[in-house]
Amino acid sequence: MNSEQNKKAIAVVGLGNMGSALAAALLAKGYTVNVWNRTTAKATPLVEQGANLVKDVTEAARLSDVLIICVAEYPVIEALLHDDTVEGALRGKAVIQLGVVTVEEAEQNAAWAKEHGIEYLEGSMLGVPDTVIAGKAQVVCSGSREQFDQFKTILQSFGPPIHISETTGAAYEVDKLLYPLSWGISLGLAQGAAMASAAGYSIGAFNEILFEWFKPIPGRVETFGKLIASEDFTAYQATLSAWVAGYEKSHALCQSLGVDDTLMKAHTAMMQKAVDQGYGDEEIISVFKSLLPKQ
Repeated sequence: MNSEQNKKAIAVVGLGNMGSALAAALLAKGYTVNVWNRTTAKATPLVEQGANLVKDVTEAARLSDVLIICVAEYPVIEALLHDDTVEGALRGKAVIQLGVVTVEEAEQNAAWAKEHGIEYLEGSMLGVPDTVIAGKAQVVCSGSREQFDQFKTILQSFGPPIHISETTGAAYEVDKLLYPLSWGISLGLAQGAAMASAAGYSIGAFNEILFEWFKPIPGRVETFGKLIASEDFTAYQATLSAWVAGYEKSHALCQSLGVDDTLMKAHTAMMQKAVDQGYGDEEIISVFKSLLPKQ
């Protein structure tokens, strides 16, 4: 056990799936972990792993050097932390906010912490509970770089931490910027599976094909990201117009199978808009230019 682990006791407040994973990851790294949740039964598996169940948030703050809060709504954060006794117990200590807050709510949190002499760092977990427990989630943080460096070792329990900005609320924005890619993949899988099912194919066989087909996708994402960064949209595989022609056939198959085509209509419209703006001879990722705000 290193010196950082010897001196830091950490409270985890909020034991939903993600909060429980955070506590489990900290326990695996040898930290003293104090846990609290409104429904105490959720703490039982963690207590069996060595966590200490405290009676309330005030005790969690009093017994810990750092309090990690992971809840789904900002009003819950206010109800739990914006309390005289809790604020007193936290003075001179730190709060790491890893729940769900908007930019405006993050700013309110930071102002509250400063007013009460509490160090404050916020982050977004780019991963699911399983990856957190395995220490493989990304932790995107914003706020004071000094505080990020101070708590970096703790954050490494969950995966590689990244300091994205000194600006309060930036971690929330980065998290939400990734949603189109994440949900695009998930919804695209649902769309393809629905078409396969309607066509009478085995979903198991479809999944086998999908697994192999998906292997080069991470490399393609990296390449496309570099094209956007370099602003070089020269078609190196196929033109956007060629992709549109192929996608229209897929869309037509979807309609002939009687499968809902809401997603495919949206994709078709996005690509056609870029073609209409003169990007048809460029790579498919040139759609990026047609999505930007009008100057």
